[in-house]
Amino acid sequence: MAWPHVPRIPILIWCIWVFPFTLWDTLYLALRPYSLPGGKWNEPYFGSTFNTWAAVDQIYGLKGWEEKDGWVLAQSAMNMLEAVLCITYVWIVWGRGTGGLWSKRVGGRAGGMACLVGFGAGAVTWVKSAMYFLREPFGHFKYTGHNGWKPFLVTWVGMK
Repeated sequence: MAWPHVPRIPILIWCIWVFPFTLWDTLYLALRPYSLPGGKWNEPYFGSTFNTWAAVDQIYGLKGWEEKDGWVLAQSAMNMLEAVLCITYVWIVWGRGTGGLWSKRVGGRAGGMACLVGFGAGAVTWVKSAMYFLREPFGHFKYTGHNGWKPFLVTWVGMK
């Protein structure tokens, strides 16, 4: 093995961490209006976490649903692409690598593929995060402008 790809543990943890939360977020958006407050799937599956979020960023709540704003579903598609790339990266590293669980080394074609997939996941993460932050200022704070600065900074900025 001439050149091995050696993944960093925080990147592996991030790649594993991102999948269930991305799926949960995507399901919340795809299942609207049933996932909104008062909907039959709100309390058992989404409850206070998404109710709080939708109150701060109204594109996630009833206002976004009623206005048929497709941005969040498009963003969720990008989130799922990121999650699939992350899981694929972990699968390549753990499936084709040698060494311990958290100290894998991946060489050859598989190592190159792991780097390419990991780079793709990182690029998607960066672009979608930038779009997330730019959406509100360029949209004149249409969905978050009703907040005071503290809830906006703590919930919207802090959770991004």
